Amino acid sequence: MSVNPVDTSVITDGSGAASNEQSFNDAIENAEGEMSDAEFEQQLITGAITIGGQMIIMPRANDILNEAMSDE
Repeated sequence: MSVNPVDTSVITDGSGAASNEQSFNDAIENAEGEMSDAEFEQQLITGAITIGGQMIIMPRANDILNEAMSDE
């Protein structure tokens, strides 16, 4: 099986691997300092409530609305 060579023309801004490594390290540092455990837990709970509403409550509300709008 043949493998295509890496196209170095797609590397943006900088001198290649060193610049990309620095960008990667900056992204890691940014991600590590984003939020505390309490903030993450709060965001997780909020997301779970939102998904629960979309998956459980909204289909039932749609059924109730369809029944109310039907001619029967």
